[in-house]
Amino acid sequence: MSYQFEELFTDIQKDNRIVLDEIEPFEHPLVVLLRSCLEEQEYMLERLIEEFEEGETELKDIKTNCSALFHANQKVNPYFAEWRRATGWIGYKDDNPSKELMASLQKMLDDMQDDLIEIASKLDEEYGESTTKYFIPTFYLPEERVN
Repeated sequence: MSYQFEELFTDIQKDNRIVLDEIEPFEHPLVVLLRSCLEEQEYMLERLIEEFEEGETELKDIKTNCSALFHANQKVNPYFAEWRRATGWIGYKDDNPSKELMASLQKMLDDMQDDLIEIASKLDEEYGESTTKYFIPTFYLPEERVN
């Protein structure tokens, strides 16, 4: 099972790095916040991947980093949505991304979100609902589990 986690975290890390590289030239205040959250995500992903590469991983080894990753991701999506809306309406200096770039970034962020939802489900299966409810935000859990 740890290989599946490692693979999913690696997929998220790749998309995260691409998004960070793509937003690098932009100076919009919302991009600064977005970049900060993506950098936090990247750090947590590196730590989680290291844990899973070491072999048998216990919940105590990953719980804090997983929680931080989920919470950082919860901030990424609203910041991106607000930046897209702001640049679409009024622009920001000469700092406007193309519609194609925004669509590409949205797809990568959606893919990261989908992978995190899958990770949450797998963690829930592997470690049990009674344990994961304390570190996985309900937004990432299956609907039937939340209700």
